[in-house]
Amino acid sequence: MKIDKTIAIARPPEEVWDFIADARNDPHWCDKVDSVEQVAGEGPGPEARYRVLHRPIRLKKAKELAVTVHEYDRPRQLRLREEDDDAVFEVTYRLLATAEGTDLTQVDEIDWKIPFPGPQIGRLMVSRDIERQFSALKRRLET
Repeated sequence: MKIDKTIAIARPPEEVWDFIADARNDPHWCDKVDSVEQVAGEGPGPEARYRVLHRPIRLKKAKELAVTVHEYDRPRQLRLREEDDDAVFEVTYRLLATAEGTDLTQVDEIDWKIPFPGPQIGRLMVSRDIERQFSALKRRLET
C-alpha cells in the first residue's frame, strides 16, 4: 500500500530538513507521538535509530515504534523504516527547493500485519494523519 502527500512550506530546504530529519522533533508536529528516544547514533544522521512511543488510536495505550534511518541525503531525501506491531512503514521524505521555499513530499509504503479490513481503515487513518502533521509542520516552521 502506498500513500503520497506533498505540501509547500515557505522555508528553505535546509531549514525544513534540519527539523524533520531529527526524529526527536516529532512530538512538535506529529500529534500522535508521545515521546522519542534516540537509541543509536549521535544526533540525526545515517546511523540514527529511535524508540518512539505513539498512539495510532488516541484512546488506546501507546505503542512502541522502532525507527531506523536508511538514507540521509541532506537536504534532498530522508528514508526511514518504521515498525510497530501493526505494520512496517518505509517512509521517504523528498525536499525540492522552489522560489517560495520547499515542496516536501512524504511517500509511505506500508506492509500491514493486520487482517482485513484493518489495512483499508489504516490507509484512511494514515492519510489523514499525514495531512494533519503536514499542516502542523507548516505552521511550526512558517511562524
